[in-house]
Amino acid sequence: MKKSFFLFAIVLLTCFTLILPIHAKLNIYFLDVGQGDASIITSPTGKVVLIDSGPSKNLILEHLDNLKIGHIDLVIASHAHADHITGMDEIIAKYQPRAFVDPGIAHTTKTYERMINALIENDVNYYEGTSRKITLGNIELTILPPAEPLISQSELNNNSTVVRLDYKNFSCLYTGDIEKERERELCSRVDSLLDVDILKVPHHGSSSSSTPTFIKTVNPDIAIISCGEENSYDHPHDEALALYYNLDIDIYRTDQHGTILVQTDGSDYTIQTETDAPRAPPVKIEETKKDVSSEYKYAASKKSKVFHYIDCSSVKNISPENLILFKTREEAIASGRRPCKRCNP
Repeated sequence: MKKSFFLFAIVLLTCFTLILPIHAKLNIYFLDVGQGDASIITSPTGKVVLIDSGPSKNLILEHLDNLKIGHIDLVIASHAHADHITGMDEIIAKYQPRAFVDPGIAHTTKTYERMINALIENDVNYYEGTSRKITLGNIELTILPPAEPLISQSELNNNSTVVRLDYKNFSCLYTGDIEKERERELCSRVDSLLDVDILKVPHHGSSSSSTPTFIKTVNPDIAIISCGEENSYDHPHDEALALYYNLDIDIYRTDQHGTILVQTDGSDYTIQTETDAPRAPPVKIEETKKDVSSEYKYAASKKSKVFHYIDCSSVKNISPENLILFKTREEAIASGRRPCKRCNP
């Protein structure tokens, strides 16, 4: 397909709702839910798909409200870990989806149990994530075949439901938390289905995933990483990031860009992000950065126990009202904060 890349500045998540009524556009929202995965797809004909719900019930319900989601046709849970299915029970009860898909691998947590009970109580059609095609209006979702036999190593992650989304000449691949073993299996069995425009990076950018062979087979133009700012797993890992960078694949991250919107007419597509909007005229921003950096070398958020070099990529995501500046490293440590593992101040 013809590719065109435009980066639009969006200040508030609610601004994204203005795009929903546009006709003949497919909208894919990779929601900023912290350390987890959640994505909403709205089709040109009004079909709505939710893939995963993230780690916070309140946050996913807030996102759905902000996007003015009135119904959901299909829910897909990539796997049963809580950072992908928290709040699913309330979503199912509120939106009454027509169908639900997951890998069919049970888990012992209350979060999983509540989700299954909600499906039963609300009489939702359940489908195991075996090889199948689902057509919703003018979009098509292909559930890639599960491993045969199922992979025992890191069972829930590796046996995630993997979904390919197609709209005309546009394609996107959702990979859940698959790891190297499943990537190899997919490349050997269904390599022709892996070549897409946009890849939702496996397992939050962990080094346990994103093998060179898999990335080259998928051959995406854009890689989307869903992860939380300064998460305890240090996702995304440098090894994974290096592979994408070396292959000239553009990376967007929810921990840096907030919610990410991909919008396409099936031929061209655009990328819009929540947090890249300038908060002041460019000249004023440049002057502020220059003045501050000449005196202060370190920065932190009032809401975080981590400090950074002032030019660390994490600092740009700190709102002005929460920004704290330090002249020396000793001053930052004395505040009770630890060094950022990304910029190593």
